[in-house]
Amino acid sequence: MENEKNKRKQNNNRKGVPIIVPLLIILLIIVIIVIAINMKKENNAETTASTEQSEKTAPGYVEEIDGVKINKSTQLNAAKDVNGLLVTNIQLTSESGMTNLLADVTNNTGAKTEVKTVSITLLDEQGNELTTVTGILDELEAGETTQLNIAMTSNYINAYDFIVNVK
Repeated sequence: MENEKNKRKQNNNRKGVPIIVPLLIILLIIVIIVIAINMKKENNAETTASTEQSEKTAPGYVEEIDGVKINKSTQLNAAKDVNGLLVTNIQLTSESGMTNLLADVTNNTGAKTEVKTVSITLLDEQGNELTTVTGILDELEAGETTQLNIAMTSNYINAYDFIVNVK
């Protein structure tokens, strides 16, 4: 008789376990979804706040025309001479988070140049490095001018100056 009671208790306990396990799994899934939604909302809020802050603090030398930001810094637009290669007509623009640097490069070395790697280091107003990007210059005849075009997938429109290295 006692064996039958024990067997019934065990059977009742086994019947309860299969019901509890799926309920716990469903509850766990709901908790994970709620946490993920909250994290996404927080990330969106941080991104929006960061974007708004950077737009509010754009320096006076950055102008916006039809959604395109244009850097008018006198230091950034000053000609740079590196080993006889004159970098002029520098234009730094930003649109939709992409920054594009255009510049004319004139070969003033007096001889034909080979293909060169150009590193541009963008600096802020305090002279701190924002980023370094690389471009390629084709061969240039003496006196020839070409355009350097470097695209960046981040927003560096607030750059104030730059350093050029040619290899």
